[in-house]
Amino acid sequence: MKQRVYEILYRELVENYANGKGRTTTADFWLTISAMTFAYGLVTFITGLATFIPYGFLYAISLGGGVLTALTVLLTLPTIMLVARRLRDSNNDPTLMILVFVPVLGWLVLLYLLCKRSAPTQEASITNEQISVEPSMHEKRSVSGAFIVAVLVLGWIANSIGTSMMGHNYMIEETAFGNLGQGAFTKKANRLLHSDSATTEGYLVVKEYYKELANGDYHSAYRNLSGREMERYGTFDLWQQAKTKESRAEVESIHLDYVTQDVDDDAVVDYIGYRVDFVDKRPSMLVRLYNTGNGWKIIGFEEFEED
Repeated sequence: MKQRVYEILYRELVENYANGKGRTTTADFWLTISAMTFAYGLVTFITGLATFIPYGFLYAISLGGGVLTALTVLLTLPTIMLVARRLRDSNNDPTLMILVFVPVLGWLVLLYLLCKRSAPTQEASITNEQISVEPSMHEKRSVSGAFIVAVLVLGWIANSIGTSMMGHNYMIEETAFGNLGQGAFTKKANRLLHSDSATTEGYLVVKEYYKELANGDYHSAYRNLSGREMERYGTFDLWQQAKTKESRAEVESIHLDYVTQDVDDDAVVDYIGYRVDFVDKRPSMLVRLYNTGNGWKIIGFEEFEED
């Protein structure tokens, strides 16, 4: 059976790579689909395992995503041709594959058409001799339905497990990044800012700003603002009056939200954003900072919105 599987896959995916005029039997079609599903599932599963490598999450996702993209590019045309041959083999118009663009109902109809038995060709003969011979020939060429289903199920399971592992490790990496812990995202942020302490320094600025406001130390809090933010109020006295009128809330937690870099007037400017959560469950704030080489300063506040 192993040899027959290779022969069928070679014929359907290589020899008939761009051939939409022939026919493909139900068994050969689903064997090919199962094999492709298994290939995708295997790559996804291996990628999921690789995301457990310390600091390897981004590399694993990039490499695995590249392989899956390459598979998609290579298999798109032969898959379209395969569907066209299967529809023609069941005596249906190949253009019916556009049903894939009709959610649910179109998918169910197309699935039914792809599962239909082969329709007899005009050249087919119904002599007693052929009736007795053809079943044995078909049996020789066919692959066990149980084998096809097993490959399809294994591919689906591998894909599901791999996707779950990637999702699990993504949450771990995202949490570590937000809490300034060790991880691939944090390492990438530090590499972008060319400093292992930049995110921590920015965190301390935000923490001290809110602490000084809570203690009524307005002069110290004001010094954490950038010139751009100071200009919004004009003078320190006007800023102090505005802050005095604002209701204060105790900070519950500060999380790193993003790190980016930009070129402003030929100068490289680093930007960091922190999400600040409050004890009284008021809306979280996004505090933005920048650094032009003279330390981190706060350049703006806005209500935090989940991406």
